[in-house]
Amino acid sequence: MTILQTLTEHARAYAVQNSVKIDDFGVSATMIYVRVSNEERKALGVTLVPHGEGNFGALQGTNIEDIFEYSKAFHPLQRAFALALINALGQHAIESKKAFEFCENGTRSVLVEKILDFTKVGDEVVFVGNLAPVVAKLKEHGRKPIVFCRQKQHYAEAIYSDIFEYEAIQTAPIAIITGATLIGSTLDALLALSPKDSIRILAGFSAGAHPSWFEKTGITHLTSMKLNSGYKEALLKNNWEEVFSYPSYFHALKP
Repeated sequence: MTILQTLTEHARAYAVQNSVKIDDFGVSATMIYVRVSNEERKALGVTLVPHGEGNFGALQGTNIEDIFEYSKAFHPLQRAFALALINALGQHAIESKKAFEFCENGTRSVLVEKILDFTKVGDEVVFVGNLAPVVAKLKEHGRKPIVFCRQKQHYAEAIYSDIFEYEAIQTAPIAIITGATLIGSTLDALLALSPKDSIRILAGFSAGAHPSWFEKTGITHLTSMKLNSGYKEALLKNNWEEVFSYPSYFHALKP
C-alpha cells in the first residue's frame, strides 16, 4: 500500500466517523481545492496541479467515495484531487484537536528555523522540489542546498533535474521533500532509498493531512499550514506571500 493510499484509509475512516461531506471543490491555474463540512465546521484542503503530466480534462466527482478511489488511479489530476480531499479532511481533523499546537510564523520561516537547528554551516541540504525562498535563506546562513526540480533547472545554482534525486537521497543526512510527491509513488521510492536515521521532512500545503496519519511511513517530520475555509480566494489568486504567512505547524513523527 502506498503512502497516499494509507492516507486515504485514515481520511475515509475520519469522514465516516464524523459525518463529513464534500461542500465545494474547484481548480485554478496552480492548485486544486476541496472544502468539506459537517454540522460542526468547514475545512479546506489543497494540492498543487501536477503540470507537465499531459492533458487532464475537467474535475469530476460529487461522491466522496469516488474521489477516494482516485488515489489509486493512474491519472495525475485525479490523484491530486484525492490528495486535496485528504488534506481537507486532515485540516478538519486538526481543527477538532484543541491541544494542536500552531506557530504564528509562516511555514517558510518555521522550516528555515528547524533546518538550521538540524544542520551546521557548510552542511548540504537536499530538496526534492524547489522551495526557493527557503533555499535562499539557507544560503544566507551558510548551508549548501542542493535542489532537484522537474520544471526549471539552473545547474550553476545547484538546481538539478529530478532524474537525479534518487541518487542524491541515498547519501543525504537531511532532505526536504514537497507534499506534491504524494501524488505518485515518488515519496515512497525516496523513503525506501533513504539511509537509516536520516531526517526526512515533508513540507508544504500539499502535505496538509493530519500529522498522525503519516506516522510509521518513514517521514520523520511534517510541516504545513493551517488553512481556514475562508482562505480560498487568496489561494485561487495565488497570493503566495499571504498564503505562506498563515499559522503553521511542525511535528516530529514516528518514522
